[in-house]
Amino acid sequence: MAGPIIRTYKAGSIVYFEKDKADDIFVLQNGRIILTYLSADGKTEIKEDVKLGEFFGVKSSLGRYPREETAQVLGGATVLVFKMADFELFVAQKTHLILKMMKVFSSQLRQIHHKVREQLGQFGDMKSAAFELMNVAEVFHRNGNYDHAIYAYERYLAHYQTGAYVGRAKELLALAKRSSMFPVNMPELSYEMEKKHAAGGYAPVPESGPTKALKELQTKADEHFKNGKYAEAAAIYKNLSDTKDSKSPDDDKIIELALHSLGLSQEWLGKLDEAYATLSGYVKKYGKGSKVKESILHLGMISEKKGEKEKAVMLYNKILGLPPEDSVTADARNKIAALKG
Repeated sequence: MAGPIIRTYKAGSIVYFEKDKADDIFVLQNGRIILTYLSADGKTEIKEDVKLGEFFGVKSSLGRYPREETAQVLGGATVLVFKMADFELFVAQKTHLILKMMKVFSSQLRQIHHKVREQLGQFGDMKSAAFELMNVAEVFHRNGNYDHAIYAYERYLAHYQTGAYVGRAKELLALAKRSSMFPVNMPELSYEMEKKHAAGGYAPVPESGPTKALKELQTKADEHFKNGKYAEAAAIYKNLSDTKDSKSPDDDKIIELALHSLGLSQEWLGKLDEAYATLSGYVKKYGKGSKVKESILHLGMISEKKGEKEKAVMLYNKILGLPPEDSVTADARNKIAALKG
């Protein structure tokens, strides 16, 4: 087998971001690496040190789902990087490693199951399977765990095609696929709705349209931005991005785009630190949003303006790994060539 490669990281480097595509598996040889992720209830940020000689990035790579944590280097580090085929051959000859990983994963799974049950208040009698599945999906959605929410909504729609919550599941699935937060005005999930549906009395709730006021504010802010009135645009974008009373997927989209546009306005105003924080916040909150690549491009441009060329190259390289190939990809490639030229 080809075997692992050795990779060295400088202090402050990111080995991988949360929601990055998971391919490689890592072993810490020396230095210090911190894993940052949210607790199972989505309320607490947890930071965990990787021990020397310890594997990390295993679960997401084996499960072929995006990273659930961010791995950041503190003070420099050297790691071994395995491709999946090499890793499988390596551990196949070391039974003790397989047993150790199984114990760790089993313990983590029990903790997650306990937390989810606690969140749902399900220490008493279970309701119907359809209700419980929908309830689990919504708990994941409320906590910002969009990948698991999407999976649960899709399972509900596949298994209960004429169920009581089909309209609700489709609406929430569309939001989760855009990494949009659970709508604050959504009525609580009602078990009575399912019982009424079973008795033949269910009527789907009509979908609400976009809020006219939000659309008008967005148009006004866009006009200010187009005319170079960045301070006026930023003030409106800030109000829009802070909006909590979302009533539809269209509202969520306006709020999402406002956060991105706020970052651009701050950049044009020369408020580079504020712009960097805002655009980083967009990437973290809307990992699958329509402006992720453009936001990362501007994060690189801001880093260039601040004289942080290595950081800029790292950000531009991140864009190259995000599909599809488009004008933003071309811009990132050109900027890397210019910085390395």
